[in-house]
Amino acid sequence: MKTIVVSNRKGGSAKTTTAVNLACELAKIGSVLLIDFDTQGHASLGVGCEASEDNGAHSIFVGKTLSETFVHTVHDQLTLSPAQEFFDVYEFGDLRGVLKNRFRREMIHDFFDYVIIDTPPTFDGLLKNALEVADAVVIPFVPHHLGVVAVGQMVRAIYQNASLNSQKTPEVGILPVMVNAHIPEHREAIAKIRTQFGEEKLFSGIGIDIKLAKQFEGGNPVVLDEERSRGVKDYRHFVEELLARLC
Repeated sequence: MKTIVVSNRKGGSAKTTTAVNLACELAKIGSVLLIDFDTQGHASLGVGCEASEDNGAHSIFVGKTLSETFVHTVHDQLTLSPAQEFFDVYEFGDLRGVLKNRFRREMIHDFFDYVIIDTPPTFDGLLKNALEVADAVVIPFVPHHLGVVAVGQMVRAIYQNASLNSQKTPEVGILPVMVNAHIPEHREAIAKIRTQFGEEKLFSGIGIDIKLAKQFEGGNPVVLDEERSRGVKDYRHFVEELLARLC
């Protein structure tokens, strides 16, 4: 089982769009669990479901099992642990190790080939729980100056968390999104990422496609669409690159 965390502390970076399409594309080749750790619940909406009021993924922090939150989605091989609306992480103390413990006790690795975790755009107990179980972290970013800054902050957070917990640093990949190669600022921002973090950390970009925004209206990710669009092509190529790195 491979656990892939999709995260960026900066909002508006297509984090949830990436998590949803990644999960659905992987569901074509194996069994997938999508954990919606962002209380906005947008990843849940993206796969045809809704956030839960009292029995979502965040319920594990109040003693429930992860498996009792599972619901069916738009794809037979994709299971969702939905977000729990109004969960306030700041009402709790030390949450370290909760998700990792649930994975171990419930033998999640026996039931799924991949776990995708959509995290909130914060550096709190939820993100730290996700990083504790991560084999890889995908950081989507919009290619402009603040996007580059956010990537640097996120990479430092990943390495810092691994160091503090004396654990192996997960594979880090950086995914440019909403890319327009004709815009000089986009080309410059991607070049900066390449220089700072190396070509091997950079995925091919996701271009602009209005279908990526509209997919949440119907709860049907674009990668499940029969019609080939820019978004479908780009996300499928991204998943191929990711799988090659995880082998």
